[in-house]
Amino acid sequence: MQTKGYVPFIESDLQSDAATLRETMDRYGYLFFRGLVPADEVLSVRHDVLELLKEAGWLDPAHELMEGVALPGIVPKTEGQAEYTAVYRQILRLPRFHNFPSHPSLMSVAQRLIDGEILVHPRRIGRITFPGSQAFTTPAHQDHFYIRGTVETYSCWTPLGACPIELGGLAVWPGSQHQGFIEHSVSHVGAVGGRGVPVDEAQAEWHTTDFQVGDALFFHSYTIHKALPNLSPTLLRLSTDNRYQRNKDEIDPAALRPHFDEK
Repeated sequence: MQTKGYVPFIESDLQSDAATLRETMDRYGYLFFRGLVPADEVLSVRHDVLELLKEAGWLDPAHELMEGVALPGIVPKTEGQAEYTAVYRQILRLPRFHNFPSHPSLMSVAQRLIDGEILVHPRRIGRITFPGSQAFTTPAHQDHFYIRGTVETYSCWTPLGACPIELGGLAVWPGSQHQGFIEHSVSHVGAVGGRGVPVDEAQAEWHTTDFQVGDALFFHSYTIHKALPNLSPTLLRLSTDNRYQRNKDEIDPAALRPHFDEK
């Protein structure tokens, strides 16, 4: 990976014990694992999502389904748009998509991070990022601004397919969780999320990578992170965001409802 301004993630060992993983999380604010989830299981979720996008007319029929090539000339769609939301709600009802955050490999990491019975947030979240949608790119932020509830909540970002840097991916500011909660005072009109933290890029350090199928990134709710723009001219980026916390800790009621619930 040769990208100006970014350095590779510190990789964690799948076999590490709880104390080691917690120490790494405390130091960097994240854990990155290569090949945590078997590739065929990730690709089965990708297949189901792409089938729905094909039915919606968002894919180029001249290419194989699993390539995820957007229909030429399609106007990028994003959260908050009625057409996007209608398709997205179908994705949330896919059994494989819904069950993915409870995969034993992901739960194994969550159980080593969190001391106690684990609650997987019922609010499953997915992202469909179109080519030519740089204006919608999620800015630097902390998940706690949106999650609320207990601070000791951990997010897991997993791409549904290979995700080289030019396709988007996620970047993390290591150790930034030690800054505590930061007011999200920066407005990013049109971007996913819409609000972010002020970042002095001269001071910030960003870790990222070319994600492979099955890679997973866990991070603390105070860790500052951002999406990278999808610079591919043709490919959709598919990903999931899921959250884990101790079952007995505080949770915001919204996290118990589906993403973009009509209620």
